[in-house]
Amino acid sequence: MHGPFYDYFFGMAVPDRDALAARAGTTRGVLTQVAYGHKQIELGFADALVAVCAGKVVLDWLPLTDNAKRQRSIRESALVGQVA
Repeated sequence: MHGPFYDYFFGMAVPDRDALAARAGTTRGVLTQVAYGHKQIELGFADALVAVCAGKVVLDWLPLTDNAKRQRSIRESALVGQVA
């Protein structure tokens, strides 16, 4: 079973996948591996990917490395209790 990023990514035409990859500073091949869940990514790259997808992709959809998961947890716990 594949996740929402797979559906989003493979729902795009190939030229659009190439353009997304270029905006994210990577290749369509890397994003294909991410979409299939064969490649885990670091938090910085995941954040960049979410940003270039303009709200159509969320962090929860992406396969993060263990280190990225720890960093995300730290970041989110640091935000608890902060006044916006």
